[in-house]
Amino acid sequence: MKKILKRTILFICIFIGIILLSNNSNASGGLELRNLNYDVTLNDDGSADVTETWRISIEDTNTLFKTFEVDSSKYKEITNVKVTEVKSSENLEFTPINQYKYHVDKNCYYALIYKGKFEIAWGAHAEDTTKTYRISYKIIDVVKNYNDCAEFYWQFIGTDSEIPADYIEGTIKLPYSVENIEDLRVWAHGPLNGNIEKVSNNTVRFTVEDFESNTMLEARVVTPNNIFNHNLNTSNKNKLNSILNEEQTWADEANRKREQIAKRIENQRKMLIIGFIITNILGLILTIVIIKKIIKYHKELKNTPIIKPNQKLDYYRDIQDENQTPGEAGFLYYFKATGLQYNMTKIVSATMLDLCMKKHISFEQIPDKKEQIRVNLVSKNKEELKKDEKIVYELLEKVPKNDTNSFTMKEFEKYASNHSSKILSTFTKIETIVKKSQEKVGNYSKDSITKSQNWSMKGIAYIFIGIISIIAMWLLAIPCIIAAIYCFKISGRYNTLTEKGMNEREKLNGLKKYMEDFSMMKEKSVPELVLWEKYLIYATVFGIANKVLKQLKVVYPEILDESYLSSNGYTYLYLMYSPKFDNSFINTLNNCVTTSYHSATNYSSGSGGGGGFSSGGGFGGGGGRNGRKIESYY
Repeated sequence: MKKILKRTILFICIFIGIILLSNNSNASGGLELRNLNYDVTLNDDGSADVTETWRISIEDTNTLFKTFEVDSSKYKEITNVKVTEVKSSENLEFTPINQYKYHVDKNCYYALIYKGKFEIAWGAHAEDTTKTYRISYKIIDVVKNYNDCAEFYWQFIGTDSEIPADYIEGTIKLPYSVENIEDLRVWAHGPLNGNIEKVSNNTVRFTVEDFESNTMLEARVVTPNNIFNHNLNTSNKNKLNSILNEEQTWADEANRKREQIAKRIENQRKMLIIGFIITNILGLILTIVIIKKIIKYHKELKNTPIIKPNQKLDYYRDIQDENQTPGEAGFLYYFKATGLQYNMTKIVSATMLDLCMKKHISFEQIPDKKEQIRVNLVSKNKEELKKDEKIVYELLEKVPKNDTNSFTMKEFEKYASNHSSKILSTFTKIETIVKKSQEKVGNYSKDSITKSQNWSMKGIAYIFIGIISIIAMWLLAIPCIIAAIYCFKISGRYNTLTEKGMNEREKLNGLKKYMEDFSMMKEKSVPELVLWEKYLIYATVFGIANKVLKQLKVVYPEILDESYLSSNGYTYLYLMYSPKFDNSFINTLNNCVTTSYHSATNYSSGSGGGGGFSSGGGFGGGGGRNGRKIESYY
């Protein structure tokens, strides 16, 4: 199956690549002519009045220009140049400036010889729009009279043109009609898809679609010499036969190219048909293979049990495992939800409370400093701690300065900011250690998760093949999607805790519901106050500590008596209800741990205290460069 899938993907990629290459279109920069029109009127003195109409799409361009080769053998000069912007309301005639400028001013133009070429340039000044321009000019002595004919031979577009065009159309009008239309001979040179025709005895028309940049376009019109009876540009020789021979040679070469293109297109068409047949046969074979796989997956899904807890618990109030750490409880509670790593600040806060319960650390308020906590490291054997609690304690040991055994949570925040890798490493280790411990006690199976990941990868592979097959082998797409759905369903069956772990998770969910609702229950035999310090560790893990503390005030009014809590030896409950704290102790502890974590992960800060870069800014002061806008020509 794996070999077939790999070969299928390779074949489909090659097939799609051929299609894309065969349909490759010309890409242009910031300019593209939507329509280009030439209106040429030949005069009997051998001159030509030309009007070009450009409907052009412009992007970030301030100057448009076109150039003409200066060649006395082709024409004498270009005069009477005008540039006009064609508008729906009133046309705007541009102002001549008669001097070269690299950036032409808006609504201005020049027409002059620059660096050996005659250049017409005008100010476009457009960012992203479509405009229409009309450029008119007269070409002197462009028609030449010979003894046996007259010739108009002009290159409208040179190979140095950088602007493509969707459509080009041109008309060439003679000063008089020829008596016999057979004596009017016309040719055009350029793209092989272009066409030139005699519309009447005095009019010639040429058209080209999808004209690419760096391509020439020229027209040649030959008539009897009496059509230009006032032309002084003459040559005392016969030219008609040499023109006919020259054009025949070029025509034969063009026809050979057309035949080659036609053969190539035919071969491509045959290849596409063969490819289509092969891909559909292969698609049919693969469809049969995948349908068999779907039947197998259906049986696999049917035989893979859905792991559920033995019983659904509305409420649960017992703590089954007194040695369960906050990390272990959090791993079970957040499994397949947000995950342990996204709730690590709650886990660390709860672990610190647990360390306080076990007399490894203690908390105290700093006098006259609202919402400030000091952490004291109590000299006790840390080796008796579980691994995930031990690494938290070892992290706390690194915070104090000058060989002291205490630190404020503000100092903890500063330490986290300066030792980000240590903080992140500790948080990552907690998850790794907890996974191993839960696997050891049978709540979690690494093998099941590996199977889940493998099934997910299969599902992704089927989706990938299905998407590609829509282009080349649509018949294969539906079974691929069905197979992917089965793979993901099977993956979900394995991506879970063991049955024992699900039972433990159900108890934790029941404990959370109990702590959220205990003050509203009719049952009055709520746990003794001393047990709530342990419960509050779980409440911190679940993120409901503040809600639980509010309910405790209702059920146990004595907790508002600070002297009562202190004299009865409560570990940290008296801090939670101290009047010196505007918020609860746990809330303050959570905020400090969260701030420390954010400092370690380089979050952006709006307080001005440092951190990651944010998306704001824009104040001046240098650094930016404004490049010259694009100048383009046709």
